[in-house]
Amino acid sequence: MITLKHALTRLIAPVFLLPALSLQAQTTDQSTTTKNPYSPTPTPTTSCDALSGQTTGVQQRLDQYKHLVRGRQCIILNADPAENVDQLINQAPENAVILLSSNTAAPAVRTPSVSAFSGKTPVEYFVGSEIHLKNGQDILGAADDGLEIVLRDRPEFAGKHLIRVGSTDNFQFVETKASHIKHLTFQPTRVNSHPSIDTIVFAGCYNRRLVIEDNVFHLPARATLTLDCKKPLDASVSRPGPGLLFAKNTLIGTSFKQSGRAFIPEQGIAINLPAIRNQEGALAVTGNIFRGKMAEAGAYKLGSGTGININKNTVDIANYGNTGRAAFRKGGFALLGHTDTHVKPPVFNLAGNQIRVSATAITVGGRVGLALACNHLQAANTWWQIQQEFSLKAIPVSFAEVAERCENNAGSKDAGSNIAMQVQETRIQITNTWTATHYSTNTACAGLVNLEGQFFFGSEVCQTVNPPSNSSTPIPTTSNTTRPCMTGSCARDMTLLGVFAILGSVALVLTT
Repeated sequence: MITLKHALTRLIAPVFLLPALSLQAQTTDQSTTTKNPYSPTPTPTTSCDALSGQTTGVQQRLDQYKHLVRGRQCIILNADPAENVDQLINQAPENAVILLSSNTAAPAVRTPSVSAFSGKTPVEYFVGSEIHLKNGQDILGAADDGLEIVLRDRPEFAGKHLIRVGSTDNFQFVETKASHIKHLTFQPTRVNSHPSIDTIVFAGCYNRRLVIEDNVFHLPARATLTLDCKKPLDASVSRPGPGLLFAKNTLIGTSFKQSGRAFIPEQGIAINLPAIRNQEGALAVTGNIFRGKMAEAGAYKLGSGTGININKNTVDIANYGNTGRAAFRKGGFALLGHTDTHVKPPVFNLAGNQIRVSATAITVGGRVGLALACNHLQAANTWWQIQQEFSLKAIPVSFAEVAERCENNAGSKDAGSNIAMQVQETRIQITNTWTATHYSTNTACAGLVNLEGQFFFGSEVCQTVNPPSNSSTPIPTTSNTTRPCMTGSCARDMTLLGVFAILGSVALVLTT
């Protein structure tokens, strides 16, 4: 009897297993048929030193960045509309050099039209989801002559950013290798009058250097780059924290429609590091071009004792238009500090910038230190101090700083051996210029309501001024700090003030 039961069990068990096996087969079959149509085949890495027989563009980048690629692994990608480049990049290992060539898998990839901005033929790479730039990874455009590498999101892209760096939760201190993004054009895709992304590059907290250089950015809804880390860090006693070089990029803003209304992009670049203290020499925005329509070229909020260099940028933008957020600031650069009177303010070094905007050239919020030299400002308003109870401190400019940061704005290089001639020449070099636009009668010092120290302009000197006891004007249009140089005596006074200020700086340098 027992033998008969065992025999029946052997016969019945497979019968019960058949539906399960059939279901598994159907599930496997369904997963195969619903495979991501843009899923690429992983690309193997190759020693950068062993690469040969590459396209002209790839070989040019390998030669140009020998110091950068030596001893590392390279990945050469070709443009293919059937693939998502984000998957290829996200599969790549840390410290890999990823070169985007102008080779195409199909002729349709190459847009027949020529870019109105660059005069080159675009070769498009499509992004289906966020690219996560790993520790030490570099992404380099490597187009042949007459072509440009364009990255754009697919119409069904659901993310907010094309590229993400770092984390919002921690600094990832073990990751210390720099990453580079170079020679690329970013062109957001807008379908059905809806902007698909907020930011092209979003960087959180990290502990390495991010270099974004020689790119063209067509602005999305919010900003080209957002560097946003709210975690506390004292860079003088701990790790260095996030470093940034944003250099020689072109940022182009155009209006777009959403829900039947026309909008302009909010910002070219946004840096928000309010809790990182005493970080020096790690942040630089230099040699960039801001053009077209955008509410604000750049906003920089820094913590106590932290400094940033904002040098030799050309800003020529129209600020008029609606943004996605109500009452958004409009103008050139916003320099934002903190409100703690017991610690040092952040220091902003602005030199050699050409700022032409429709609204306010420089907005200041909180306690801020500012070194201002050889800039040209052209706007309806020069200054706007948002929080008038907190002072803007003028930082003296030294000879060395003038030579380095105002190189292209200097006059004759031959100062002679006479110290007075050197002082006079340096005074000319550090002087800023101001031009009022849009029927504005504002002067170079208009809008400064709480200033410690002096700023030098060609027409006047902005003197120390204490804040008014009660002020309700959000954007001042007049200022009693203005000293127009209408007479020879005024010009002589201004020259002497410049000489004394610079001699004081030199004496400070020599004593230290």
